[in-house]
Amino acid sequence: MRIVLFSVFGYNVYSHGVFLVLGMAIAGYLFYRLAKKENLPTNKFLLNFIASIVTGVIASRILFYFLNLKYYTNFYQIAEIWQGGMVSFAGFIFGGIVFLLLLRAQKENIAKWLDMAGIVFPLGIGISRVGCVLAGEVGRRYYGPFAYYYHYPITAMEIYLCLAIFAINFSLYLYARKYLIDYFLFFSFIALYSFFRIFIDSYRADPNLIIGINLSQLTSFIIFAISFFTFSIYYLKRKLRQK
Repeated sequence: MRIVLFSVFGYNVYSHGVFLVLGMAIAGYLFYRLAKKENLPTNKFLLNFIASIVTGVIASRILFYFLNLKYYTNFYQIAEIWQGGMVSFAGFIFGGIVFLLLLRAQKENIAKWLDMAGIVFPLGIGISRVGCVLAGEVGRRYYGPFAYYYHYPITAMEIYLCLAIFAINFSLYLYARKYLIDYFLFFSFIALYSFFRIFIDSYRADPNLIIGINLSQLTSFIIFAISFFTFSIYYLKRKLRQK
């Protein structure tokens, strides 16, 4: 593990913070470029992007803190984000709500913006999670192949998942976007990410609920079901309007 990436004049620079900022910067730049390519107005892009990301980071950190109170000694540790520890789904939900509200208030083309988000968000998450790996975020004890410090490398698995989703959605955008309907890339990201997280999170050290799965798996299943049925309803309504 390498929680401290390097030091500058006696000040530690933490791997979690470095890769979180790096992921946001790379995803933001690609997001901006794609928006320009789609002729979307980008004059308020920076405000919208930063507001949604900051909201998402704060929400995911707060939820992680309260779900893991037994590991903290005081409330001020909630601000120690450089130590790692965030609940990504809380970030998606609250960051996404802020993003949608801003787009709606600005009367933007919500479908196109969300589809661009469906391309770049998994890339940003994947890059930021590198810092989580270096900070030591792992799953249950495991001594087999690919073990990371004798634990399941669940965060590394999430990185590969995010990069795969990015590759799929970006390829669809480049080579097949004329065949895609509105919101497809966005719901593709949400559905694929939440579906595979059901399996990845089974290796977490979290205690199982009464129903035999942990809280992360249950959250993933709920988000997958909501995204799948929401897009299915939208698709059917769209087909009916075309008749």
